[in-house]
This record gives sequence, structure tokens and C-alpha cells, in this order.
Amino acid sequence: MPLLFPYQDKDSRIHRMDARPKIAFVAAIFLLSILISDIFYLAVFLVFALVVVTAAKVLRATLSLLKYTVYVAAFLFLFSILFSQGSTVIFTIWIIQVTQESILFATSMSLRLFLAIVAFSVLTFTVHPDDLLKILSRFGVKSMTGLSIATRMYPTIAADSGSIEDAMKARGVEFDKGNVIAKAKVRAPVMMPLLLNSMDRSMEIAEAMEARGFGARRRTSYYDPIMSRRERAIMYLALAAVPFGVAMFILGYGNANYIGGSTLTVDSMDVLVVAVEVLLFAPILLGARK
Repeated sequence: MPLLFPYQDKDSRIHRMDARPKIAFVAAIFLLSILISDIFYLAVFLVFALVVVTAAKVLRATLSLLKYTVYVAAFLFLFSILFSQGSTVIFTIWIIQVTQESILFATSMSLRLFLAIVAFSVLTFTVHPDDLLKILSRFGVKSMTGLSIATRMYPTIAADSGSIEDAMKARGVEFDKGNVIAKAKVRAPVMMPLLLNSMDRSMEIAEAMEARGFGARRRTSYYDPIMSRRERAIMYLALAAVPFGVAMFILGYGNANYIGGSTLTVDSMDVLVVAVEVLLFAPILLGARK
């Protein structure tokens, strides 16, 4: 259950905010993380994203999530070093030459991965799945409704499976003996009652939805949350960071071709561009009032 619904109900300004500004923030950070390759820009964005998750009181959960990302980042770092080329050789291991360009490129790729994970943790830990599906359902009511029902049915099916296994254990069935094939054969009888229960529930849900006229007319909502002026401003500023970042990228800021020979340099214009980007994202820290 915690893995399926990792949302954490915290009393923070970020949690109290409408889901739409948070979605805009995460989308903008993600798009910029794909576009930008400069290590300085990525590092500043990563620090700011960690500040946001700290303000949302989900830093510990985010760091726990990052523990699993470290292995992927390590593989990505080594892969980038092994298969990237460069002219400035730092040291040589057998036939492998480790160059300055490959290290900078690998660092950029790893920071990009960490930034994307931290940004999505804001969406994962602070936006309730129902709120997210309610917003996405505006783009596809039936598909999002099906997804919502599927995610809600999964814990129920898992609980049914546990109950059936407990009943079979009470009758002397051993689930943990033997090899993988033997365990699979023992668990096979669980599937039939589990499938029948799931089909019964699906029929009940379908009949209930049909009785309520689902799909007969245009969809209406009993409760449609209205964003405050602050939330709208936060959303629009986060979205404005994307075209600004694209424009600066075209002008050469944040666009570092390390494989092509770019070095790690930071000038006053880089600091100014990053500062403007952070200022566009910073209002999310204000969140929503109680």
C-alpha cells in the first residue's frame, strides 16, 4: 500500500496548495532538466528542489527515494565515462582513458537524474492521487476513471489474496516450501477465487456507474476547487520559467557541450540567469495559507 500510494498527509504550505501549481512546477523543472546540461545550473536547481521538499516536510521520504536512485546514477556515471570521448586525459586504466570531458558529461547526466527524481517527489508525496486524477480526467474522463478504479482496486485485491492465503494456511497448505516452481504451483489455487471476487466487484462497479448515468451526458463535478490568486500566480510564474529557460538556452546559457570541449565555468551572466529562474520558481515556497 505505501508503495502504491506514497502520498504523505502533512500539514505544510505545499500540501495545502492546489495540485495544479505543483504540477506546473514539476513539469517546468522536468522540462528544464532535460534541456539544460550545464552542471552549475543543474546543481542550483537541485538545491532549490531540495529546499521545496524540505518546506513540504517530505525530505526524509525524498532521500529514501534517492537511495535507490544512487545505484542507477552510479551505473549512468560509469557508463558515460566508459563510452564518452575527450581529449584531456586525466588517467588511464588498462585500455580505458578517463578524460575530463567524460567526467563532466557523466556528472551532468547524474545531476539531471537526481533533479528529475527530486522534482517528481514533490508531485508524489504532496499531491493526493485523487486530486491528480481529477485534474487529468479533464483530458480523458473514461480513461482516467478506469485508472482511478484500477488503483483503488489493487489494495482490495491484495487484501483478498492475503485472506485467501491465510485460509489455505489454516488448512495446512505450505506456501514457503520448495523451489520457485513449487511455490508457484502452491499459489496457483489462489488465483481462481481471487479472479472470481474481482469479476464480481467489477460487475458491481459497472452496475453502480450505469445506475448513476456515467457517460450519458457531459461530466459535472460536485466539487471543483478554485485556485486563489496566489496559486494562479505561482502556476503562471512556474510555466513562464520554461520559455525563459528555452530562450536563454538558445542564447547559450545552460547549454554546455562537455564532450565537445566545454569546461566548468561560471560567469556573472550565468549567475543572473539562474537567479531569474529561481525567482520564477521561488513563490512555490509561499504555498497556501491555512
